[in-house]
Amino acid sequence: MNPTYATPGADRARACLCGLAAIAMLWAVSFGAAVAAAAQEPRHWDREVAGTLLAYIEHIDRHGLDPADYDPASLERAIGSDDSQALERQATRTFGEVAMDLAIGHVRPGRRGRYYIQPNTLAPSDVALLIDRAIEARSVTHVLEALAPQNREYDALRAALAGLEPGASEQRRKLEASLERWRWLPRALGERHVFINIPEYRLRLMDRGGEASSHSVIVGKTSTPTPQFSASVTAVILNPSWHVPQSIVAESVGRLVRNSPATARARGYTWSYAGGGLRVTQQPGPQNALGQMKLEMANPLTVYVHDTPSKDLFEREERTFSHGCIRTQNPLDLAAALLADAGWGRTEIDQAVAGRRTQRVALAAAVPIYVVYMTAIARPDGSVSYLDDPYRLDAAIAGELGG
Repeated sequence: MNPTYATPGADRARACLCGLAAIAMLWAVSFGAAVAAAAQEPRHWDREVAGTLLAYIEHIDRHGLDPADYDPASLERAIGSDDSQALERQATRTFGEVAMDLAIGHVRPGRRGRYYIQPNTLAPSDVALLIDRAIEARSVTHVLEALAPQNREYDALRAALAGLEPGASEQRRKLEASLERWRWLPRALGERHVFINIPEYRLRLMDRGGEASSHSVIVGKTSTPTPQFSASVTAVILNPSWHVPQSIVAESVGRLVRNSPATARARGYTWSYAGGGLRVTQQPGPQNALGQMKLEMANPLTVYVHDTPSKDLFEREERTFSHGCIRTQNPLDLAAALLADAGWGRTEIDQAVAGRRTQRVALAAAVPIYVVYMTAIARPDGSVSYLDDPYRLDAAIAGELGG
């Protein structure tokens, strides 16, 4: 038995994806406006500063980006010409393209697959200000470098990319894809946040840069993959009920209810018929598909983190077994870590769970949660591990990056 997101949630997710595609189109217009605005108010590029931009582009593969995407030949020609207006136009355009890719990601929203995390933005006025700073500093390097993620993980992936031996194409692809996905993420994840990496099958509660709690997880099957998304954890639900999604009612639970109602009742199911459809709920108990704990984290996909009665599955190395939701090992330890500031420890949690009554316990403050997909990850010692690509997503990113 396995909870998942319902069809209405999937519809909302598709609407969300369409919204991101619309944002991508607006960004294209905004970028054009940024270039036009810069051209109307010349930034007074000269050959020396434009030369630092050209040098930066030629080494941008250090970020896993392709120098050819920024047309260095056109910039070089503009630098070598006597046409100051051509230099202004080309340098401004090139700077803007590089800035956008470092700040937002080369793969724009709407082309990121099943990805539902609010994108970063870079306004036209921001581009103009950045150009002013670069010209004043007589170099673009520090201005552009500051737009990329500033964290230990991103730095470690860059170092691993720089140290790759020739021919390590698979590792290179994982590094470049993971660097790109870091650029998609907010620069400030929150002092306290939950970070779930699908290919690693791992959930971490991070607190002020340290790991407060770490848990193995089970994610969606390849046929029902867990999406990349963000939400806010606002409460812990102890002894949750499971309102069975219609997709699972149609797939299996409905057949159990109709053909073996006594068995269904023994497993904690109750049901009713409304509007010609079957509505099924599984009551709290040891057989409940959500187990003894669920995180309250409203999202349009109706994907949640929860316990599971199928503990044996955590022994598997590859853990793609769910319909999309995320099952966590040692869920009550995670609950205790999240509720520590609310005055709830394991003693209070265990007592509440033993009562078999559904109880909502609010967090002292909402905690952001990010579900991501990184196949190259930095370890605390600075080393990098390469993971399997269970949903086969890296190839699409490599194609967008020119790999």
